[in-house]
Amino acid sequence: MMEDEELEFVEDLEAILHLTPEVQLAIEQVFPSQDPLDRADFNAVEYINTLFPTEQSLANIDEVVNNIRFKIRRLDDNIRTVVRGQTNVGQDGRQKKPETPLEPTNPFLEDESGEDNVSEKDEDLDRPKKPKAPDNPFHGIVSKCFEPHLYVYIESQDKNLGELIDRFVADFRAQGPPKSGTDEGGAVLPSCADLFVYYKKCMVQCSQLSTGEPMIALTTIFQKYLREYAWKILSGNLPKTSTSSGGLTISSLLKEKEGSEVTKFTMEELCLICSILSTAEYCLATTQQLEEKLKEKVDKPLMERINLTGEMDTFSTVISNSIQLLVQDLDAACDPALTAMSKMPWQSVEHVGDQSPYVTSVIMHIKQNVPIIRDNLASTRKYFTQFCIKFTNSFIPKFINHLFRCKPISMVGAEWSVKPRPATPK
Repeated sequence: MMEDEELEFVEDLEAILHLTPEVQLAIEQVFPSQDPLDRADFNAVEYINTLFPTEQSLANIDEVVNNIRFKIRRLDDNIRTVVRGQTNVGQDGRQKKPETPLEPTNPFLEDESGEDNVSEKDEDLDRPKKPKAPDNPFHGIVSKCFEPHLYVYIESQDKNLGELIDRFVADFRAQGPPKSGTDEGGAVLPSCADLFVYYKKCMVQCSQLSTGEPMIALTTIFQKYLREYAWKILSGNLPKTSTSSGGLTISSLLKEKEGSEVTKFTMEELCLICSILSTAEYCLATTQQLEEKLKEKVDKPLMERINLTGEMDTFSTVISNSIQLLVQDLDAACDPALTAMSKMPWQSVEHVGDQSPYVTSVIMHIKQNVPIIRDNLASTRKYFTQFCIKFTNSFIPKFINHLFRCKPISMVGAEWSVKPRPATPK
């Protein structure tokens, strides 16, 4: 029974390793060898008879066996080097971290050796041009024979990336978000740089094996885990909003302590939202670079099938949701003051003070949130500007609407209802 199974295995292996005459000729021309073991028509019996034509020649059998064992060890070492190079891809990605928290490196703006790309002008000045290698007429002939079996490589990358995403999730739970009040506050999450470095390694390796359908299959895997990163690492870690922010009166506003009873998000949560926003912006820009590089690597007839627009839209959605959370948080913090303002009997106000309590409350919340958001979005100023515009567009109409609800109102009440405290001279 065991012999039958071994025989079937050998037959399957021979069927897989069978090469067409054209491919065998290309191999012999590109990698010429005088070793009989490398011949396509190798015959073990003839080879042994050649080595040991007589009984006396068996005296050096140990030397022959040792020589064959040496060749086997050398082949094993070569295979081990290739396998380790694939296995260490994830580790290489983890080791290549952004040099600074706010300025992660973009792996697709570097050449395949890991050095930053330079312009042709700079290359002419700094180092001599390397002569262009002549076109290899056999390029791609051998690799196409292995394309039907590269699904093993694609499946391996699918599994590795799934494990990588799971590790990112576990690391985030264990280490928590970037700490507020430090240089890490609002920083791009380091896991996104690890992901794209891994992507680049996979892309380069796959392109060395095939630039055909396997590259399309690898692109599909890339798309899958870009979406998973956006959902599990970014959107999945955005703070949840609450709705218990109303019910304050003028009396409670006067007793309010630094907005702690009203503001839903803590400083740490605001920093986390800014960090996720910055990370989504980095992923958006780098995904665009990834798409361009994949189109450069894949065969020209397949370029139109490389499209990461959906994934870029996903990261844009994360950015929009993050900005909306920041706006809603500050907007909701100001709501109780506006509600209390509309419930006050303004027609009976006879005396005014420096500033009405609801104005004090609104200003306090703005001064509390806006500087934190501004500092944590220092590397993405356009999104801080978007936050300010969206908050203004939300708050001003609401403020005007609550002013109309204050009717009837006396002249003294009207003066106090919109009177801010004079700025203190420095």
